[in-house]
Amino acid sequence: MGLSYLSKLVPGRMVAFMFGVYYLAIAIGNKLAHYVGGDIEKITSEHGLSFFFLIFTFIPIGLGLVSLLLHPLLKKLMHGVR
Repeated sequence: MGLSYLSKLVPGRMVAFMFGVYYLAIAIGNKLAHYVGGDIEKITSEHGLSFFFLIFTFIPIGLGLVSLLLHPLLKKLMHGVR
């Protein structure tokens, strides 16, 4: 689904480049998950396990608020593509 929308929204001359950026973003996310998952012992010993999972509550809420704030701008940049 992500690559389908990407190919619709990106100008034709940049599709291959943006596919690379898409996969790079996935790789960076996986690397971040590796580091956060590796620190579970340190975080739980200092703050407790509930704090570790609270991190995974606040980050999505924060990113959701950012996406709500950016929604009008992104809609304008889409130029009517559905």
